[in-house]
Amino acid sequence: MFFSKGEIKRNLLGCLEFALLMRQGRTRFGSSHEEAVRSFIIPILLSPPILLVILLYPAPELSELSRDTLALMFALRMAIVNLLFLGAVWWIVGEIDRREYFLQFVIANNWLSLPATLLMIPCIWLSFSGAYTWEELYPFTCVLMLYSYLFTAFMASSILRIPLELAGFITFISYVVNTHSVDVMNWVGGNILS
Repeated sequence: MFFSKGEIKRNLLGCLEFALLMRQGRTRFGSSHEEAVRSFIIPILLSPPILLVILLYPAPELSELSRDTLALMFALRMAIVNLLFLGAVWWIVGEIDRREYFLQFVIANNWLSLPATLLMIPCIWLSFSGAYTWEELYPFTCVLMLYSYLFTAFMASSILRIPLELAGFITFISYVVNTHSVDVMNWVGGNILS
């Protein structure tokens, strides 16, 4: 087993508390190197629903690529996004003398991908079931994404002990890296691989 029962319970409680914007979520996440490495299992376990959406509804630029190529591009994109985002956060916390909280931030950030993904599952299901088109769901998904960015910024502010404005900037970096990595993936798929 990757995680102990106590670790799962503690981190899930921290996720719930941060999703409800409760500061005590900070006390739930560990700060060890081993726990930080293990926490990357959570986004990996949550990637199949996202990969399913990419495979079933690829961007027009990627529609000619094989499923294996799409899956590989998705995996590379996720690795690069994590590397760029966490590298930027590592640099920022070094500049403001908060490196001692970096591993706890990594753990909390990885575990918070769970509520962020759970928020999107109903939208994906409604779209797949044909009850709504993606265009009809898009405004709702935008609100859910903003909420997930809000509780991520709140987590960053609480764990790193920084002002909410700087935490919002860190969250904005995450948004920019994610958005532009999708653009790059679409460009590579459309111009180089096809």
